[in-house]
Amino acid sequence: MANETNPILANIFEQPAELHRVLDDLCGPHLDKVREICALMQSYDRVVLTSMGSALYSLMPMYEALVDDGWRNVELVETATLIHHPERVHHDTLYILMSRSGESREVADFAAWLDAHGHEAACVTMTPASTMATHCAHVLHDVASYDKIVCIKAYSSMALCGLFIAHMAGRTEPDATLVSALHGALDWMEANKRAILARLEEVPFLSATDCFYLISRDEGVNMARSASLWIEETAKVGANVMTADNFYHGPMELVRAQGITRTRTTPVLIDVCPDERSRMIWGYVNDAAPDSLYFGFDDSARAGARFTFPELGLDGPWMMLVEAIYFQLLSYQVALAHGVEPGMFFEDGWVVK
Repeated sequence: MANETNPILANIFEQPAELHRVLDDLCGPHLDKVREICALMQSYDRVVLTSMGSALYSLMPMYEALVDDGWRNVELVETATLIHHPERVHHDTLYILMSRSGESREVADFAAWLDAHGHEAACVTMTPASTMATHCAHVLHDVASYDKIVCIKAYSSMALCGLFIAHMAGRTEPDATLVSALHGALDWMEANKRAILARLEEVPFLSATDCFYLISRDEGVNMARSASLWIEETAKVGANVMTADNFYHGPMELVRAQGITRTRTTPVLIDVCPDERSRMIWGYVNDAAPDSLYFGFDDSARAGARFTFPELGLDGPWMMLVEAIYFQLLSYQVALAHGVEPGMFFEDGWVVK
């Protein structure tokens, strides 16, 4: 029986209800603020999305959605890079920052620097009185409640805010069909969250895993990056990320060599944009390492444990909201399998001291 009082698991399980609340807020009280930021985006030659840590990963679905919608003047950049290279910061660019606390060192410092140098900036935050927010002219408040420890709900709620901004760019009203599909997806998450965890509890080889190798394509690679963060942060187990195609050009040897090395690598496929080549690569992976994890839409895919995503009528970047709960729960279960208390952290060095 899962310990639902554990702060990590409690926050994972609270996600669907919190996302319903955030979506209702974006469609209602804060819709004008979303429109304001969208108008700004269209008035600039270039848009840079920037943050650090979990919030950087929360920006990835927004980035993917904008690219899918044809935006070719948008970039996703770590804030530390912009701090170290101020010559890359330009007045023809709108900077959109994201941070749960608004006090993470880099985003707080960069927002202050932008303000001091006359750059216009917008931000998404759960803390509208934060250092970051006070230095941004346009602030979208994410109304979700704070996580007990690190960004679990906050990953998804801020990702939803970013996706909604991307959706509203170029339109005046939210698409009612999309909003309905999102509420339906959140209902599905609420109804199935414990069943997903129960399936993960049945995976027999998690305790023997020394590291994970997550492979995918397109927006699945950014989903894998988020999954890697949760596994490493919560379970203290390494998790590499690569496209499935590039994985075949060398790192595949990690899996093939398991009979002669001490490291037990568990391959994980997030099956986005499948074709004959990706199926061939995954077939070779399973020949070498049958203790594998599959996440995707193919209910006949080879794997040591297969998790089939539901068809919910959402495009790839939006499905990342649903996919996230699988990998957050995976990180929780891997921690337990390795004797680590989920939510145990040595420091909170990402917060301003």
